[in-house]
Amino acid sequence: MTTSLTSFLTKATRTLLWRTGLGRKAAAGYWKNRQDGAGFRYLHRQTDDIFAHLPTRFTDPVFSAFVGDDSKRWTMQESFVVEVEDVLLEPERLLGIRAGRELVEQTVVYKHDRQYPYILPYLLRPSKVTHLEKAIWYDGSATRNYYHHLVDALISLQQWERSGLPRDTPLLITKKMFDTVYFQYLYQGSPQVRQLNWHVVADAEWVQVKKLYKLQTASFSPAAWRTMRELYALPSVKPWRKVFLNRDRKRYGRYLDNESEVVAMLKRHGFEEMFAENLSIEQQAQLFQETEYLVALHGAGMIQQFFMNYAHSHVIEIMPRNYLMPLYYWQAYAMGIRYYDVVVGGDMRDGQEYPVEVAALEAAVERMLGNQHAGRVYGLTELPPASAVS
Repeated sequence: MTTSLTSFLTKATRTLLWRTGLGRKAAAGYWKNRQDGAGFRYLHRQTDDIFAHLPTRFTDPVFSAFVGDDSKRWTMQESFVVEVEDVLLEPERLLGIRAGRELVEQTVVYKHDRQYPYILPYLLRPSKVTHLEKAIWYDGSATRNYYHHLVDALISLQQWERSGLPRDTPLLITKKMFDTVYFQYLYQGSPQVRQLNWHVVADAEWVQVKKLYKLQTASFSPAAWRTMRELYALPSVKPWRKVFLNRDRKRYGRYLDNESEVVAMLKRHGFEEMFAENLSIEQQAQLFQETEYLVALHGAGMIQQFFMNYAHSHVIEIMPRNYLMPLYYWQAYAMGIRYYDVVVGGDMRDGQEYPVEVAALEAAVERMLGNQHAGRVYGLTELPPASAVS
């Protein structure tokens, strides 16, 4: 049987098992999830009230109520360093396995949609594996998009000092994640990141680690976001552009059904329409570095607020009324972006299009362009200059 045919049959079988639910049911019965007990030692563990002082007053009362309630749900966030003894890492997603079919839950990025190792490849694994005394589990599957690259993978390095591990400790990353444009943009541009001891796990390489370390940092810790940005070694840019970050309706849902009216209004105020998905990763980073005023539809492209000049950046996010999300507000607050506001549109229909009231959006744009407050502004809350995020 050829390799390509084997690969096709494997993918077809996995798809069938996933869609029928049989694969997940079998895996849940086979594997035993563990996160503490014998073989687990926490070197550091801390929980912080991240959103204790988060402003939650916006022009739209629906969003104000939503962001207030949702922020309370997620405000207690944990940082830790855990040492796990004798872990076997499978090559596809670096899921950790210990004796007795124990699944090391800390090596699973998406805890709310638990991942399991594939049983058959585990049973048929090669007898020869790579042996390491110590290693840091860095990324097995997160870097497939920019949001998780930052929030699950890169941010974890903030806990390195608390681990007490030397700087030459191997960092484990799958080849698939290492080769992504998100990771390579960081790796090629950051001397600090490039000089670390990356162990790129090959496609069929199983790794046995005597002491595996998992690092986690509170996802929206302000200090962590500032430090992450420094790793990119970006040039200092004084922004000047006004950008409307739209979404290409030929490729994605969640677009405006009255797009032409919105674009016309924003152009009157000097905004240029851009589509991040049509730019290279380098072009996207440059665009955000050069942007002073951003109006954007809610979507993954907004994660690149990360590259803006926080002292000068102004952001308005547009989102559907039946698809409210706080992620990019939390990010803006964590980074210390100078100005953030939100305009809630109508209900999204069939996961595709929704309207926004042009007059309400224009009023928000005029407030943003005319803002003279010396400190930071979040919705209806003005913070004094002395309260800058540390």
